[in-house]
Amino acid sequence: MPTYHYIATKPEDGCPRCSKGFDLRRPISRPALTECPLCKTPVRKVITSVNTPRVSKPMSVSDAKSAGFTILEKRCDGSYEKL
Repeated sequence: MPTYHYIATKPEDGCPRCSKGFDLRRPISRPALTECPLCKTPVRKVITSVNTPRVSKPMSVSDAKSAGFTILEKRCDGSYEKL
């Protein structure tokens, strides 16, 4: 379930929670909030950065095996051989 960040459209009119902004976990299928759940002040959804994993180097065969992956190598005839 994604986390969305909301902030009051006019922070001076909102409660302490929505004037500084708040995070809310909601299903994607539900529509975005239009008002603060506490004070009913209009809020807007803020676009934030997305957290993605960074891969600094390709995984070696030994690293992949120690992580529990099965390593396969393609042969000339189209079949795969387990290393």
